[in-house]
Amino acid sequence: MNKRLLHKSYTVILLASIMIASSCSKILDLEPHNSTFTDAYFTNEQDANTALAGAYAILRNVLMTDNCWHMYGDVAAGEFKPDGNYDAGAIDVASGNYIGGNAPGGLRNWQKFYKLLQQVNLIIDKVPGIDDNKFLDTTAKRHVIGEAYFLRAFTYFYMSRIWGDVPLKLAPDLNADEAKNIPRSPADSVLMQCLADLEIAKGALDFGYTDGLQRAVRANKGSVFALEAHIKAWKGDYAGSEIAANEVITKGGYQLVDSANYMQIFIGRSMEGIFEVNINDGQSEGIALNRYEGGYNAPANVLMDPFIDGKSTIAWPLNNTYLSNIYRESGDIRFEKFFYQAGSDKGQTIKYANITYADGSGKKQPRMANNMNIFRLADIILLRAEALNKLGRDPEAIVLLNQVRNRAGVPDYDGSVDLASVILEERMRELFYEGQSYYDLVRTKKLSSFSPVSNIGYNENFTDGMFMNGSPLGGWLWPIDNDMFRDDFTLKQTPYWQGKY
Repeated sequence: MNKRLLHKSYTVILLASIMIASSCSKILDLEPHNSTFTDAYFTNEQDANTALAGAYAILRNVLMTDNCWHMYGDVAAGEFKPDGNYDAGAIDVASGNYIGGNAPGGLRNWQKFYKLLQQVNLIIDKVPGIDDNKFLDTTAKRHVIGEAYFLRAFTYFYMSRIWGDVPLKLAPDLNADEAKNIPRSPADSVLMQCLADLEIAKGALDFGYTDGLQRAVRANKGSVFALEAHIKAWKGDYAGSEIAANEVITKGGYQLVDSANYMQIFIGRSMEGIFEVNINDGQSEGIALNRYEGGYNAPANVLMDPFIDGKSTIAWPLNNTYLSNIYRESGDIRFEKFFYQAGSDKGQTIKYANITYADGSGKKQPRMANNMNIFRLADIILLRAEALNKLGRDPEAIVLLNQVRNRAGVPDYDGSVDLASVILEERMRELFYEGQSYYDLVRTKKLSSFSPVSNIGYNENFTDGMFMNGSPLGGWLWPIDNDMFRDDFTLKQTPYWQGKY
């Protein structure tokens, strides 16, 4: 990790352009500070809240930069068939060519994640030392601390799924001149640290929200257990994953949204939402979509007319082979709700098609007005079903599977196909374009495998020789960018990519 690129404590990183919507809770009403992040800065509740608001803002920026949430989790899974005229880099990613000349270099570089970790580590380091009497109550203080631990665990888990071994940095750099390069820590150690952080977060956070405007856009205990369920499933600890998922389902107060209101899930703050990144144009905070052909930002890569007025091109049309492989049952409400003109060469996914216009009827300044889903209840229900199946508790797994299927208008599971495959494909149907599919395929060792029904590969671009799931070389992991080696001799390339990049 290049020490010149480490996240310096005196750098102002709370930028107004990436602030989370100000009206979603009091914590986010705060203006960015010009103060340095030193002991003098962290003196009261407002300082702690401003720092936490900055962490959420940086998280949003990280996940939106290079469209990484969708590039890592959706494009790599094969959900789309990118058009090289508008996004040649996405073609490389979809084909597993992570070192391709067109693949955005930023996707191979983890420095932006360490900017977030620097901010989170500052909160963890400094906020506990603020006098309790500087807060309206101690609950507010412990919530800030708990959310910081959650964000650190989420960030490291996310990074480890992408690169495997990553440098594990648990303290902020308070003096840039003393910042040191550190080697990559084994993935298992990184994940164990994530779980340790979540144990602290559990004790600091509560289920539910006292302010409905905070729903899902600030982490709570439900978010913590959802993340724990995912980490333990990734590690193969299905017993632990099942327990954590059950905590979310039985204690979190979440509810599946009725299928008639599916799109409310993606607008945000629904009763189904567990953790999501706030992006809301109604609060003057939506992401602008540049008004020229081929130059729209995410999520407009997947959208054109009639959803964005006057836009006649689409960078990421649907992969019809992928869709026909997983959407085989008639009457699936999601196929109608989630897609437009599927089967054509310009099929669109319209989950995130809540577009507004800053200039009103002029329709020249489109804005995105959807939140980015990270965890929601249907995800955790299906993850628990997966865990129950792995534990040999199929009757319980089927009950959960059918909850999600019934909402979508799909008949109950009839036992004619392997249950594990049905659960996986149900996740792929339900969570299409939600940043989950690639990790699901890797976790279940199906990235380059075939559907037991259609005998078609989930992603026809991958071969077992290239991306053998579970390979000790980690061929499904990403390389790290060559530029990162210039000033950091502690780094080693991801094994699969050594000699290839």
